[in-house]
Amino acid sequence: MILASPVLLRGQAAPRADSRTPIRGPLLPETAPQPSVSRRRVRPPAGQRAPVRTTADRTDPRDTARDEAREAARLAAREERRAQQAWVEDAAPELPVRETPPRSVVFHLGPTNSGKTYESLQALAATGSGVYAAPLRQLAQEAYLKLAAQLPPGAVGLSTGEEEVDPFAPIVCCTVEKAPMRGELLVLDESHWVADPDRGHHWARLLLTGEYREMHVISAAEAHPTLAPLVADAGQVDVVHHRRLSRLDVLHAPVRARSVRPQTLVVAFSRKAVYAVAAELDRHRPGRVGVLYGALPPATRREVIDRFSTGELDVLVTTDVIGHGINVPATTVLFAETMKYDGTRMRPLRSWEAAQIAGRAGRYGLTGHGTAGVLAGVAGLSPSLALVSAGAEVARGDRPSDLPDRLPRLRPELEDLGAVEAAELPEALVRWQAWARAATRGQSVTPDDVSELVLRVEALLPLLRGPLGAVGDLQTVWRLVSLPIDYDPPRRTRWLVLARAALRHAAGLPVRPELVLPDVPVDGGVEDFEQAAAAARDAQALLRQFPGVADLDGDDAAWVEEECAEAISELLPHAIALSGSGTCSSCGTSIAPWVSTCRPCSAPRGRGPGRGGGQRDGGRRGSRSGARQGRRPSRSGRG
Repeated sequence: MILASPVLLRGQAAPRADSRTPIRGPLLPETAPQPSVSRRRVRPPAGQRAPVRTTADRTDPRDTARDEAREAARLAAREERRAQQAWVEDAAPELPVRETPPRSVVFHLGPTNSGKTYESLQALAATGSGVYAAPLRQLAQEAYLKLAAQLPPGAVGLSTGEEEVDPFAPIVCCTVEKAPMRGELLVLDESHWVADPDRGHHWARLLLTGEYREMHVISAAEAHPTLAPLVADAGQVDVVHHRRLSRLDVLHAPVRARSVRPQTLVVAFSRKAVYAVAAELDRHRPGRVGVLYGALPPATRREVIDRFSTGELDVLVTTDVIGHGINVPATTVLFAETMKYDGTRMRPLRSWEAAQIAGRAGRYGLTGHGTAGVLAGVAGLSPSLALVSAGAEVARGDRPSDLPDRLPRLRPELEDLGAVEAAELPEALVRWQAWARAATRGQSVTPDDVSELVLRVEALLPLLRGPLGAVGDLQTVWRLVSLPIDYDPPRRTRWLVLARAALRHAAGLPVRPELVLPDVPVDGGVEDFEQAAAAARDAQALLRQFPGVADLDGDDAAWVEEECAEAISELLPHAIALSGSGTCSSCGTSIAPWVSTCRPCSAPRGRGPGRGGGQRDGGRRGSRSGARQGRRPSRSGRG
């Protein structure tokens, strides 16, 4: 809950000018009744001069009416702004207040590989009851496996949304979105994510309103000033500074692909670049190079990490997903590029981002000391050794990082908005944001941007007509707009299709199963199966909130994702081997490996294949045997 005022929670709002009320101004001459006007010229009395007609006298009365209408509109808008800024007596928004503040908060601050998470998990195991919350499913699974290995059976559970194992166990390892709001002890990992513009509100919610007896907050040291005000009500606050447990050196000479040694992570920042780099490395270590990036299904990611950890793979080419606390036995981290697209523009890595990645080298207890450097010789990529060196200094704790100084964000819950009907949600969200900005001015938090929520509601409202209008109540619409499904194009259409399917199901109308859960592809490349797996994860998100849509359940969607993950695992070696070679196929000129021909050679025949190469990842594949050749079997046929 974000706003604690009892008046706001009952749906009362500040007095305002209703923007839907017609403006009470003079009628325009086109619609107003016109008086009868005589056209006869009247001569002035003798001895008097006729009055001189000025420009003002000749002004069209319609212009005057329009000016008055504009002025009335400006006054109405001004009154609306004043209404949004005015509070009902005793109804001003307030920051969240918990009834029972924590008795103790322990900050574990330090660079990567400094034992912060290990000490916190030991405290959780000793307590025997509580929650470990992390940003990634992989981290939650790692913590679950570590604690389950040292505690009795049934003492530890796992809850990530996609995977549930004893979710009501005394200790639960989960993603931060799944963390309960109260308990004995909370271990909140990677807490510098509180400043993340997309997911930071989950960390802020837990720290501000979570009712735990004790909290262990794990973070980079630079985030402490941001995090400390969120737990200022704690009975006792301790700060533990951790130092890196192993050395981290910098390789001052670039490393060529043929010289890359086993237990090496190579980092690039797009899926296409990952495959291009992996193809270059695979030429020197055939079949011993793996890839890891966000679009892979979780099961595939776990398998790739396991193969690297057991030595089956020598080299792992990965995006910055590896920098979010995932532990692997890597002695070296090489950057194939140091430019990253952040959703808005291409920019150099910040030193704290480079530190999170470089710090994966030389994990204490897994390998010896680590080294960081750059990979040279891949056409189209030019990493900066100076930036990697700065990141290594931050990872060692020798210099402060440039972690962005952002305030934690608060996101509203439905009861904060004061809306009664779904149609009121857009205005209620905008009004909440105005209220929250005033309430948090000068505070240690700021309201989240709710524009995406407004867009989602406005996309749903046109559907709430006819039979769907009867089921589009306030609670249902809010659950639909809050589904954890990406709203950026082209995924926006996918969310709207699923939302419409949920409404049709609630209205008793038929829904075709393939709209909710597409079949496993019969054949295709890696990307085809990645897209099918992503669609299955979206279906799981919907079916957790609206079970039974199209006569499907979460098990159906999980089965499709597992089948896609298995297919991807089989295809990855072939996909890596078939990626670009780095030379033009026509003239032999050195080019970026994700294109097959240089610009001059491709111009006469039209543009060559875009970044990623002419072949799809892994090319086309023959029909797969078993269930994947047709539609998925019934639940009883899956075993």
